[in-house]
Amino acid sequence: MHDINYFHEHELREHDFLGCCKDCQNSLSIIKPHVLAFAERIRKYTREMLETLAPDDLYRLYQLLDDLAHLEVGAHLASLILEEEEIKAVLPLIRAYYAAFFNIHEMHLAQQLVASQDPWETLAAFPLYPRYESLIRTQAETLPGLSSKRLLFIGCGPVPMSLILMNRFYQTRSLGLEASTACVDAAREVIHALGLEKDIEIVHGDDSLLQDLEWDAVLIAALAEPKERIFRRLRGILAEKDGHIPVIYRTYTGMRAVLYAPVSEDDVRGFRILKKVFPTGRVNNTTVFAELAR
Repeated sequence: MHDINYFHEHELREHDFLGCCKDCQNSLSIIKPHVLAFAERIRKYTREMLETLAPDDLYRLYQLLDDLAHLEVGAHLASLILEEEEIKAVLPLIRAYYAAFFNIHEMHLAQQLVASQDPWETLAAFPLYPRYESLIRTQAETLPGLSSKRLLFIGCGPVPMSLILMNRFYQTRSLGLEASTACVDAAREVIHALGLEKDIEIVHGDDSLLQDLEWDAVLIAALAEPKERIFRRLRGILAEKDGHIPVIYRTYTGMRAVLYAPVSEDDVRGFRILKKVFPTGRVNNTTVFAELAR
């Protein structure tokens, strides 16, 4: 708990800096030590060490990074921060930690759901549940016809929350595609525990299976990799299909890009961006709606 106590004692608050339109360099000098301090403290954690942390301790450690990601600093200051030489050097470490945290944390949640007497109640008590609900409602409201389509979710993870909530709120039938055997096994158990086997199918494999699956809308997880290959394969498949098939992907913008590398313009070459929905509150992802450029 020493790491967590350190950050409580040296907590960064938004009123500690002036904001990007007033004094970016001064704000950068205040925020930078906190980013570097977080990187230094997670450097000692191996994946195995993170897996041995109690779920509450794991989540509290993540919250320190989450607070940094949600500083309302403005786009210009966020760019200065993430492009600063020392910060840029530790971003791979921070982003690798973030990906590991989500996998481990969702595995904990999957185990809780499977063991629960009331898995829906357990799901609603998940600390990040409100973020997912906000994300899904925004997604469905932005593209109203999405709920009637067969949605394919690439990189669904051990708890395919997006598919679960799309079904709960909009009765969407869908399938999740996941390359990790452990995640597939966990996801199938979760879907069974929630009684959603008739509506949600979990498929083991990567983007090489896209051609063989039946879907008419696709959602790409923020942590799904490799992005360039996924989009390249989608370009080839969609070029052979009739109509405008929606492609939805999640990425990170502004200060939230400290969490994970954003989808690049090269990744989505050949796609036409229809709309971007930027996150509000504690939501992490920017949701992008696109289609193949014809």
